[in-house]
Amino acid sequence: MTAVDENRSDPAPEPVEGEAPRWARRLLTSGRATPRRSFWWAFAAFFAVSGLWALSNPLMASVDEPAHVVKAAATVRGAEDLSEDGDATGIGLVELPHLYTQLALYPNCFAFQPNQPADCQQELSGDTDAPEIVATSAINYNPLYYALVGWPVLLPDGEHTVYAMRLVSALLSSALLAFAVAVVAGTRLRTWVGLAILLCVTPTVVNLLGSVNPQSVEVTGAVLLWVSLLALLRSPDPSARTIRLLGVVVGAVFVANARGLGPMLVVVILVACILSAPLRRTVDLVTDRRTWWALGASILACALGTLWILGADSLPSGSGDVGIPLRDNIMKTLGLTSAYVEQLFVALGWLDVGAPQWVIYLFVTCAGVLVVLGWAAGTARDRCVVAIVAAGTFAMPVVIHAVQADKIGFFWQGRYVLPVAIGVLLLSAVAVSGKDHALPRWLTLNVIATVGTILVTVQTITFYVNLHRYAAGFDGGWVLAEPLSWTPVPALVLTVLYGLAWGLLVTSTTRSCITTTSQP
Repeated sequence: MTAVDENRSDPAPEPVEGEAPRWARRLLTSGRATPRRSFWWAFAAFFAVSGLWALSNPLMASVDEPAHVVKAAATVRGAEDLSEDGDATGIGLVELPHLYTQLALYPNCFAFQPNQPADCQQELSGDTDAPEIVATSAINYNPLYYALVGWPVLLPDGEHTVYAMRLVSALLSSALLAFAVAVVAGTRLRTWVGLAILLCVTPTVVNLLGSVNPQSVEVTGAVLLWVSLLALLRSPDPSARTIRLLGVVVGAVFVANARGLGPMLVVVILVACILSAPLRRTVDLVTDRRTWWALGASILACALGTLWILGADSLPSGSGDVGIPLRDNIMKTLGLTSAYVEQLFVALGWLDVGAPQWVIYLFVTCAGVLVVLGWAAGTARDRCVVAIVAAGTFAMPVVIHAVQADKIGFFWQGRYVLPVAIGVLLLSAVAVSGKDHALPRWLTLNVIATVGTILVTVQTITFYVNLHRYAAGFDGGWVLAEPLSWTPVPALVLTVLYGLAWGLLVTSTTRSCITTTSQP
């Protein structure tokens, strides 16, 4: 019997052969668009998605939309707050045409009643132009967003005014997201970041994009701010510095001036991006005089947002007599964590549109795939920053409630932390994109194609679920054969168009961002 040679090494394993489906290769790699073309393709696709949602959702079928519509009309018309305590309570009174009083009552018959279809909305009646006092809970909000989306009130009034506001808001948000795609398309670390942007646009976000709500530009501005800062610090390119700096400024303007936590969110995003890159790159960027204009503009945007918050008392306040002990406060907030996580993915209507749990699980799984890839491929620095941002996402409601719940109760919604939470996806995508050369080409294409297909499917299903809730009620039949009371377009046609829009969005975004270098 021959002795075993201890010095003999086993033969190297044969490389695993694999191949992406032909349709995936043709759709995702048949020529990468330039950043300029990437912007326009992404803009068209994002607007198709958000515009269809805006036109298919019943009027005021989004949480707090009546208050934001009234605030937008008051901002553009120059209506002043007539209340005596609006600064303290956040509830203002403005004089507007009677139309807005009627519109504000639209959701009263179906909000928080999942089995009540939206066909209960009353018809407009009387003299809709007659002046009347209308209340809004958004009286202390920063006027920037409302001034940009509220100008349709200068046209002849009617229900179409709200639809026009929605479409203007969708245009603005789509432009911010398309800007982010264009920035990513011009970076070296891009392959997985396009997919991360798509994962950031959950049904919760689409619902915001198709509504009159300042959080639409807060979230989309945050996407732009994240990717612009990460491009500057993680993939430096002097030739693309100006467009990235412009992305930082635009993102900071909208995040800092959308809602009460805006300036703080800008600081959190900035710190996370700085921590994710070698300190030398931040020093080089700050000491370069060619970047000072962007630094100054961003600081000014945050300063103006902070001044408005302090001057108008935009943060929630209360009488201070709720009396919730701190320990009970923290324990209850922690107990609501699962609900907050679900709301990051699916929070529709007046939080009364229940999506199937498996839809949420698929969203979480798709996001988890990207996070796990980033965790496995990233450096120790990458993993540390992702962990910090994830911890901050869970800790923020606990901290905010610890400060304010004893005054105003538990008011937090999962979507409030979206500008921070999306950083987990974007940081993970940058981490795995940095090791893209080490991944087999077919594996990258298969993962992106699979996740993209799942996204198109679950987004389309969620769209139909939302239509079903308002057409038939939660327990109603699922075949929506009857015409919808608020739109002449059949539900099936709307759903098919929405699915096609998402297919265009996934294809155009991934094609703009995926690298074309062949790999083993």
